[in-house]
Amino acid sequence: MNVIVVDDERIVLAAETATIKRTMENADVYSFQKVKDALEFAEQNVVSIAFLDINIKGITGLQLAQKLQEYNPKINIIFCTGYSEYSLDAHDLYCSAYLMKPINDKKLTKALENLRYPLPEKAKELRVKCFGNFEIYKDGVPVKFKHKRTKELFAYLIDRNGATVSTKEMATALYEDTNKESNIRNLRADLNNTFEQLGISDLLVHSGGDVGVNVEKIDCDYYDYLDGKKELFHGEYMSQYSFAEETIAWLMNEKILPK
Repeated sequence: MNVIVVDDERIVLAAETATIKRTMENADVYSFQKVKDALEFAEQNVVSIAFLDINIKGITGLQLAQKLQEYNPKINIIFCTGYSEYSLDAHDLYCSAYLMKPINDKKLTKALENLRYPLPEKAKELRVKCFGNFEIYKDGVPVKFKHKRTKELFAYLIDRNGATVSTKEMATALYEDTNKESNIRNLRADLNNTFEQLGISDLLVHSGGDVGVNVEKIDCDYYDYLDGKKELFHGEYMSQYSFAEETIAWLMNEKILPK
């Protein structure tokens, strides 16, 4: 998600940009002192939010907002200014907020909670297919691991739906042998190394020695099913893995229950 900040005062621009980056950690924030540079960027990139000063050299913030709306009618405009008298004109442009300088975290958070246009959802890190055979994709390409059973370990973590599990639990699920904890540690290392090489961060959640998956970063048909998309299930779930028998039994029971 792209966010731009436009103010011709360098010190003010730097301070506002720092506040916005701190509050919007997942956004790509770009700052501009020159209107020309901001417009060139907006013409070539989709901008979701524009933070604009009202009094800018050579143009008003209101005029700049109109130009930005030509590139993206759904852009959220937030004015950051020391001039209260332009607030009615700003609202005529359907701006999302009119903030008096200096802006701070509290003002910014409230403005972001009341945006006129919804922000685009951040793309999930991985796509995971559970119904039928279990498969993992990154940008449409199947993910390959060094060890074959690493994929099975990740399937087990997906099945646990975000719950963290111990090394002993994983050994029992994959090997039916609690003495296989060293094997599990090798698989976990392979899992971490593979995701690191793919540039995927924070996919796994660690709690002491236990591990789980961050479900918010995974596009998964099973999780979509749990969110209400019951039509996705057609009788098969992680078909290649025996540990999935409990979940498949639950899914089949849900399928035959009267609605």
